[in-house]
Amino acid sequence: MKSKIYLLLVVNALMCFNLSAQQPAHSADNKLEKFDKNIGIAQLSDNAYLMQSSFAINGQLDCNHLLLVDKKDIVLINTPVNDSLTRIMLSYIEKKFKRRVTKVIVSHFHDDSSGGLRMISKLGINSFGLNKTRELLRTEGKYIDFVFANSLTIPLQTMDLELFYPGAGHSVDNIVVWVPAEKILFGGCLIKSPAVNDKGNIKDADLQNWPIAVEHVKDRYNDAKIVIPGHGDIGDSSIFDHTIRVVTMN
Repeated sequence: MKSKIYLLLVVNALMCFNLSAQQPAHSADNKLEKFDKNIGIAQLSDNAYLMQSSFAINGQLDCNHLLLVDKKDIVLINTPVNDSLTRIMLSYIEKKFKRRVTKVIVSHFHDDSSGGLRMISKLGINSFGLNKTRELLRTEGKYIDFVFANSLTIPLQTMDLELFYPGAGHSVDNIVVWVPAEKILFGGCLIKSPAVNDKGNIKDADLQNWPIAVEHVKDRYNDAKIVIPGHGDIGDSSIFDHTIRVVTMN
């Protein structure tokens, strides 16, 4: 009888361990350090940081950014929603790392990605994005320095960044950014948070192609360990199937 009870306890412990191992590596509020009411930062690895900002400037940190710190380059993926908040984020980064951001990547044309581009241009920071994104932003007086059509590799000192356009989804121009050295994928607004079960803003969405675009990302980056959506908690590669379920729901 005692041996049976012991066996049950062991099985129970193993099940609990497996369940915990299947949870996302990090949540959006995990060890988040707020340095401003509307901006926070959490370290993901030696060289990667999750940054968050507020879309409505109300203290709710609901926009995700990825910061990559290499020997010379500091790369920020997506700007906050406006120039003033972007300036605050850039100033904090410079203070924390004793260096300035050298490159900014814009994942799509909406303000939660490109809102601070005028400040980025004013400060002389090189920006990167899809050619479609640059065209969509022209009427707003925003400019992207370097553009591509399908994919682009940006070499840094100890890592490469791969920018990939999987097709229209949340917007006609949404791209993802892959960091192979870290197994981190910034999915932006193409990807839905594990806790989200609605499509969100679909004003500029291609609902028919959205799941196809996510399938392209899933096939290309199925070994991702950390996947960062544009908003909400981050997860692992299981977030791809979750996104497909959400965007195909009636």
